[in-house]
Amino acid sequence: MLGAAALLLALASPSRAEDGPSANQRASIFAKGSVVRVLGFWEVTFKVGNDELKEYVGGMGSGFFVSADGFVVTNAHVVEDIKKGEENAKAEAFKSLAAKIQKQYAKELDQMTEAQKIELVRTLQNGSTAVPNAAIVLPDGTKLNYTVKAYGKPGEGSDVAIIKVETKDAPNLMVADSDKVLIQDKVLAIGYPGAADMQGLLDDKSQLEATINEGAVSAIKRTSAGEPIIQISASITHGNSGGPTINDHGEVIGLSTFGSRGEVQGFNFIVGSATVKKFLAEAKVNTDLSQTTKTWKKGLDEMWAGDLDEAIVDFEEVLTLFPTHSEAPRMLKAARALKKEGKGNPPKAKPDDTMAPASAPPQGGGGSGAGVAVAVILVLVGLVGGVIVFMRRKKTAPPPRPHGMHPPQQHGAPQMPAPMMVPGRGPQASGNQPIAATAFGSMTVGVLTCTRGRLQGQRFSLTTQGLLIGRQPGIAQIVIDDPRSSGKHVWIGYEGGQLVAIDQGTTNGTFVNDVRFGRISKAILKDGDTVIVSEPDCLSLTLKTS
Repeated sequence: MLGAAALLLALASPSRAEDGPSANQRASIFAKGSVVRVLGFWEVTFKVGNDELKEYVGGMGSGFFVSADGFVVTNAHVVEDIKKGEENAKAEAFKSLAAKIQKQYAKELDQMTEAQKIELVRTLQNGSTAVPNAAIVLPDGTKLNYTVKAYGKPGEGSDVAIIKVETKDAPNLMVADSDKVLIQDKVLAIGYPGAADMQGLLDDKSQLEATINEGAVSAIKRTSAGEPIIQISASITHGNSGGPTINDHGEVIGLSTFGSRGEVQGFNFIVGSATVKKFLAEAKVNTDLSQTTKTWKKGLDEMWAGDLDEAIVDFEEVLTLFPTHSEAPRMLKAARALKKEGKGNPPKAKPDDTMAPASAPPQGGGGSGAGVAVAVILVLVGLVGGVIVFMRRKKTAPPPRPHGMHPPQQHGAPQMPAPMMVPGRGPQASGNQPIAATAFGSMTVGVLTCTRGRLQGQRFSLTTQGLLIGRQPGIAQIVIDDPRSSGKHVWIGYEGGQLVAIDQGTTNGTFVNDVRFGRISKAILKDGDTVIVSEPDCLSLTLKTS
């Protein structure tokens, strides 16, 4: 049986005899990271003396990101009990508890007087508390609370809800037109079926991984109210509700909503995307693809075309934009493994700074005039920028910048932009501006000397605003052209008054002094410490504080 790692490599490999993964496999990999589990239940606690009795009202389902700013689509019946509110939850929980008490303590209840029974009921009801579990769960276990923005009719052809969480650059899916769906079109149903959870058998990580079931469109029908629904042969069950059903382009054609009753499968129904779009319009949702989705798709296309270097950079960028993306780490690992095996296309030659971009059409081809004009403009901008920088250096004598960095737009004396903080990841670049200059100057608080690696012997000043180290020019201040380094690998600077090194969620890790001590997420640095990027011979930087 093919192992998980081997299977991923087979799907990722651009050199398979059958020209890579199938359309369904590509759609699965593309869409899976956009699917979330949706919690829609209340935890109601009843106090009886020193004891606490708990009841749960509601359930769980599935959903998917439909916008970059955190709108999620699911079924109305998944969030129905949240929508009904606390008092309804307490009432439903009490009915359930009363039935259990009646069954378990029938003899004791028969011996109680009516007054005692009334007092018991009053005690249970007055001492109850209800806590909502209205959240989505990302594949890494992160929970984000939601609010309901649009709501249809549970159990009918308009069984749709639009909920909203606080996030940005979410990996959203495009919603297709279900009116164009044809009989026997291939479909994939993605979600979190309860039958696949296998509590007690699977580990915690597996519980958070979405399930994908393949099928086809069986029929296009209407409810008794005249609402269009689509019958599919893909298996769905409790927990799938609200999850996307996608076509082989990774576009959503509907929501898994009605499953088969009993043991018979193949008679399942989805609410069409045409209906979903009406609720998206009601909630005023911007469904433009996020930068995360665009970069993810670009990286996958590059991966399957054999352009592994470009794919690796894009997968790293996906993790920078949306660190909890479930599939990007896997594909990044697969791309690195393929590259290590010598597979994929040869690295593309880097064009000279004064040459036209690699994407410009060749001379004599269609649009060549525009390409030349772009190249000329770039050259002129570069020359003018160089003159301006030279004049400013003559006038203000600011410290030199490393190759590839561009000064921020400013008037008068140069002012470095304040770093933008991302929780747990250190300061990040704001737009295309550098975080801090790396040349020696009056703001220097230390010096980093490269003791091993391609930059051996070079020294870099450490300013109060810190340094970002990585393989991505224009963002990193210390650029290391080594595939073992991530685009944004490690930030070194002050946080809370302490000098620290913060790994940027890399694949190969950051270490301090010795790799045998284990990789760090964040470490406090002292004079003489050495920060190791991936491996000592990739890049080792020794700190000397001022």
